[in-house]
Amino acid sequence: MMPKNIIIAVVMLAASLNISAQNKVVQNQLQSDNKTIHFGFTLGMDFMNLGVRQSNAVAPDGNVYSMSVNKYNPGFTVGVISDLRLCEYLNLRFVPIIHFGDISTTFIDQKQNEVKTYSLKSTVVDFPVYLKYRAKRINNYRPYVLLGGGLQYQVGRQKGEALLLKPVDVSIEFGVGCDFYLPYFKFAPELKFCLGMLDVLEKDRHDLLIESDRKYTDALLRLTSRVLVLTFNFE
Repeated sequence: MMPKNIIIAVVMLAASLNISAQNKVVQNQLQSDNKTIHFGFTLGMDFMNLGVRQSNAVAPDGNVYSMSVNKYNPGFTVGVISDLRLCEYLNLRFVPIIHFGDISTTFIDQKQNEVKTYSLKSTVVDFPVYLKYRAKRINNYRPYVLLGGGLQYQVGRQKGEALLLKPVDVSIEFGVGCDFYLPYFKFAPELKFCLGMLDVLEKDRHDLLIESDRKYTDALLRLTSRVLVLTFNFE
């Protein structure tokens, strides 16, 4: 038989471990997920891109031009959060947000000579609505996924330049994140993808300052927006 003192030591050790496990994590913001409506704000960075379909049209100078995005420049994102609790695991969110960024593009002729490098600055106001599905809370964190769509509006368009984007787009947006429950608020890093559904290439270019620049618009059949967004939510 096991000596009595060893049995007592094992029991005491098990009890101490159980107490330690119970006291190891302090549960923060226990009632925050039960609020019907709550608000917050979001800050982060974005990386803008374009989905490109070439037209392969022959320009007046006899060349065929193609466009590529040659650099992904980080931009800035800021917005506000409105959240409606639907049930234990599902929330409806409205997150109007502004993306500031620019897209570096290069036009190349059929002889593979670089002919024009152009920085397309973009300021997009996005009005997305999401369904947020949350996993079960574990201690002070709770992962989630997002799915939704938004109406996007370009402001401050650069008329007269070689390329011009249309002012309105519609996007499908999806992402992942994780809520961390801190003593006074929830903090959530979140990664989202915004995929534009409409052709945003402005083909009616009466605004061109240099008429020969029309060949760059004619070289394209369709442009669609692509945005990767990394944000940090405070709620």
